[in-house]
Amino acid sequence: MKPRRPYVFTSSLAPHITGLIEEKRAAGFAYNSASDVLKELDTFCLQNDFSEATVTKELADAWSIQRESEGISARNIRVGILRQISKYINSLGIDAYLPSHNQSTETKEAHVFTEEERNAFFEKLNSLTPVSRSYGERLLEECRVLFRLYYCCGMRLAEPLEMTWECFDPDAMTLRILHSKGDKDRLIWILDDMVSMLKSYRNYIRKACPDSEWMFPGTRNGKHLNEVTVRAYFLRVWNSTEFAGNSNPPTIKSFRHTFVVDRLNMWMSDGADAEERLPYLSKHLGHSRIDESLYYYHQVEESRKIIRLRDTTSGRVIPEVNDNEE
Repeated sequence: MKPRRPYVFTSSLAPHITGLIEEKRAAGFAYNSASDVLKELDTFCLQNDFSEATVTKELADAWSIQRESEGISARNIRVGILRQISKYINSLGIDAYLPSHNQSTETKEAHVFTEEERNAFFEKLNSLTPVSRSYGERLLEECRVLFRLYYCCGMRLAEPLEMTWECFDPDAMTLRILHSKGDKDRLIWILDDMVSMLKSYRNYIRKACPDSEWMFPGTRNGKHLNEVTVRAYFLRVWNSTEFAGNSNPPTIKSFRHTFVVDRLNMWMSDGADAEERLPYLSKHLGHSRIDESLYYYHQVEESRKIIRLRDTTSGRVIPEVNDNEE
């Protein structure tokens, strides 16, 4: 019987993987089962285009998703071995994200709104009635605009809340996001209908709160609308839809996931060069690297519908992922 050809690690984590294996075996451990998991990790990084020479949160989150074919214990073993890699990298003086060792429940895949869910959500949002006499109507009007910004612009939760009206330039059709993640500023371009909506909303809110500089003023003087209130309104709307019993319910961040998937699917469906447009999408989202944007797309089942139809495009943009590696 011929000996098996030794596996050659080739991902960006390859030097650290081989270093960890050598260290463990030098200490007297066989480390064979763990090595098999590390081969899977090496392949996973290549297939999902994780190119940093360290363990990032994005990689850890994607790797931590429980597969259909495995139980919690098997999932925790995989994550535990990734954790060993992170500790090894940290021991070399290089920053690496350290994932949680065990999880007693399944790590949920990202929720991407279907067209039916989106329509139901915004229909319920439009027909929702105020719950407070003093602020209810205004807060409801703010949320009607906010949730459309989240979906149509792919914003993070806090980004529109921290905008003042100086951030809105209707002539240039832009919104300026200040001090976002990583303390970075950026401009995003918006479409005509979004400009019209914001201009109409600005007329309303300036009458309702003439002394506030915030685009979305809160109920306390000088403060903008807080995240707790926004989440409460989101749950109230979602729970009033027919989809409220979904086993993987959405969060406000699901609008951002949906924004990314819808844009990439639209480009692929139209036959556009998605790879050429990805840098612009990353800049719009406030990401420093393209793979941060693709991370949203990698997680979701909804995307696979278009990938199957556009193999030639997706092969360059989204590496193929086997069913048991999602």
